[in-house]
Amino acid sequence: MLGIPQLALRVSVLGSAGLIAAWLATLNVATAAAPPVTDVWLDVDTATGYTDVDDGLALIQAFHSHELCVRGVSVVFGNTSLERAEPIAREIATRFGPPGLAVHRGAASAREFAQENPAVCALAAALAERPLTILALGPVTNVGTLVRRHPELHGRIERIVIVAGRRAGQRFTNGEKQTVPHRDFNFELDPAAMQAILDTEIPLVFAPWEVSSHVWITRDDLAALHRTGGSGAWITETSQYWIAQWEKKLTNRGFNPFDTLAVGWVTHPSLIQSMRVTARIEEGPDDRAAAGQAVRTKPYLIVEPVSADEVTREMIYCYEPQPGFKQILIQRLSGPNEL
Repeated sequence: MLGIPQLALRVSVLGSAGLIAAWLATLNVATAAAPPVTDVWLDVDTATGYTDVDDGLALIQAFHSHELCVRGVSVVFGNTSLERAEPIAREIATRFGPPGLAVHRGAASAREFAQENPAVCALAAALAERPLTILALGPVTNVGTLVRRHPELHGRIERIVIVAGRRAGQRFTNGEKQTVPHRDFNFELDPAAMQAILDTEIPLVFAPWEVSSHVWITRDDLAALHRTGGSGAWITETSQYWIAQWEKKLTNRGFNPFDTLAVGWVTHPSLIQSMRVTARIEEGPDDRAAAGQAVRTKPYLIVEPVSADEVTREMIYCYEPQPGFKQILIQRLSGPNEL
């Protein structure tokens, strides 16, 4: 028969073993439930302080998303000049990005398409190390140059998420004061680079004006972000001029955070309605021409839906977010999201 001390010791040992087993089981469940992390590269035309703030928002959103591992950032001309865009991207990466994250200088104009630059070289080196999803949030000059100059790396690109594209006949208008539609800005600044991407077999996701036109950042949203401090306060302070421009020229509803929908498709694809498409570039009458002007044309990046049995290449077109998307976006902009 066991004495009291021996009995207590045996119960203690058995209890510890049970606790360890339970802890290991919990760890296994947590590990199995943890979502996979997507390695991403962001190519941006940051312009916070000059024009659009959406590239800056998208960078902060990506930095604060546990679903992503940001492997690098490159800068391209677009919303502002490269000379302005590059230091803005560096400031945002230093303030809110992971320690040591590199920011690489890319093309200063569409005339530099197909010319190597530090951004293209860095992205090529990163792809040689691991497969990546590329988020092309500005004109695709850097990314088009990469696919043109480095066909050996096409298989290392998991997908390119592009902020561009439209359905046939679609006009980019979203404000009661707006008389001239928005341009398909990123596409129109370098159609040749876009064609180079379309000519590959790399999977593509289009996160265009249509999907972002359903999401509004209001003054109330900015006030709520400001109360969180940190990145939320910085976003609020640096977005005042932009929301004022929208209120003056377009609508009092706020502004659309365009590029954040591209990041959102990677982190939460189930919250963004999409469809399989084909895509092509075609010429058509300029939808921004004023009445009475001489007829002129411009290129359009047009998508058309296809059925599953017609798919020969993966192309996805995003068109409407689910109601829960904005709440998650605001949370990510206010601070890091933990597992």
